[in-house]
Amino acid sequence: MKIFIAAPAGVYTGGPTALFQLCRELKMFDIDASIAFYGRTKEDPVHPNYKKYGCSWIYIDNIKDDKNVVIIVPETATHLMKRFIKAKKVIYWLAVDNYVLTIYKPSIWEKILYIYRKYMLDPYLIYAYIQGYIYVYFNAFKAEYVNKLINEKKIYIPNADLHLAQSKYAKEFLLDHNIEHDKIIMIREPLEEEFINNAGAGYDMKDDLIAWNARKAYPVSFKLINLLKRRGFTVFELKNVGKKLMLKILSKTKLFVDIGIHPGRDRPLREAIVMNNMAIVNNHGGYYYQDDCMIPEEFKLNCYLDCMFNYNQYLRNIEYYIENYKYYIKKFYSFKNHILHEPYIFQNDVKELAKILNEWIKI
Repeated sequence: MKIFIAAPAGVYTGGPTALFQLCRELKMFDIDASIAFYGRTKEDPVHPNYKKYGCSWIYIDNIKDDKNVVIIVPETATHLMKRFIKAKKVIYWLAVDNYVLTIYKPSIWEKILYIYRKYMLDPYLIYAYIQGYIYVYFNAFKAEYVNKLINEKKIYIPNADLHLAQSKYAKEFLLDHNIEHDKIIMIREPLEEEFINNAGAGYDMKDDLIAWNARKAYPVSFKLINLLKRRGFTVFELKNVGKKLMLKILSKTKLFVDIGIHPGRDRPLREAIVMNNMAIVNNHGGYYYQDDCMIPEEFKLNCYLDCMFNYNQYLRNIEYYIENYKYYIKKFYSFKNHILHEPYIFQNDVKELAKILNEWIKI
C-alpha cells in the first residue's frame, strides 16, 4: 500500500510543514509515504525548507486510483478526493476555520457590509485603511462568520475513511458534526527542529521588545499595538518574516501579542514560547482549549472577538510584565516544556496512525 500526502507545490507555511513532518515520520514506521503535490510551479515544487525531510514526491494528477492507495489531504483541499473512488481517503484537519472559509467562501460584499455595520464609528478604521491594516477588520469578519456557521451546524463534512485532528479544537468540531469517535485520531505536529534546538537561546539577551502576530490580528489587537508604540515600545510585526528572521526576532523580544483569529494550534505562539517569550492571547478557536494553548489564565483574554477592557489599565499591566520579565516568564515554563516534548507526542500519534494503515494493508 502506498500513502500519498497532498500538499501545495512550492509553498512554505505551517500547514505544508505539518504535511512534510507527517510524511517523514510515517517513513520511520516503514510506511511507504510520499508527498503528492497539487498546483503546478515552474520551479522545484519542493520548497528549499523541506529538502531536509527527504520525502519522495509525485504530482497528484499522476496517482493511479487503486484500492492499495491511501490519499491524505489537508482540510482546504478536500476537493482532491473526488477523483479517487477506490483509494482510501483521509482528511488532515490542520485549521478548522480555513476549511469553512474555503468551502463556504463569503463574498467581498458580505465583508464590506459587516465592517460598515459593526465598525462604521470606529475611529481607527480610516487610520487602519491608510496604513494598510484594513485586513484586521476582515479577520474579525472571518471569525464571526465561521463561528456563526459552526454554531448553526451548517457545515458539511466530506466522507472519509479517517480524520486526523491537529488540535482538540478540530477534534471537538468533528465530534459536534457527527463524526464517530473511532474515526478520529490526534496528529499533533511539533515545531521545526531549528526552534526546538534554540529553546535556550536569548534568555539573558532579551530587550524590552514586543513581537506581534499581525497577520491574524483583530482590530482590538491593532489598537493595542498602536498604543504600545505611542508609549515608546518597539514592536516587530511577524508577517511573512521567514524562519531565520523569526528566530532572530523571538530571541530578542520579551512579549508576544497574538490577539486574533486562530484556525488551529498555531505555530507562531509555540515558537514564541519556546524562545522564552511571555504571550498575551485571546481564547478563540485553536487557543480556546487548555490542551491546545497552555497560556497562564491572566495572559489569556476571555474574548472570542471584541475584547472589552480598559486599554490604559492593560497597557500598565503589559509594562509591569515586561519590567518583571524574569518573574513572569517562569509562569510559561510548563507550556514551554510541553512544546519541547511535542516531538515525542507526535511520534506516538503517528505510531497510532501507522497501526491503522498497517491494518488496511492486511485487508
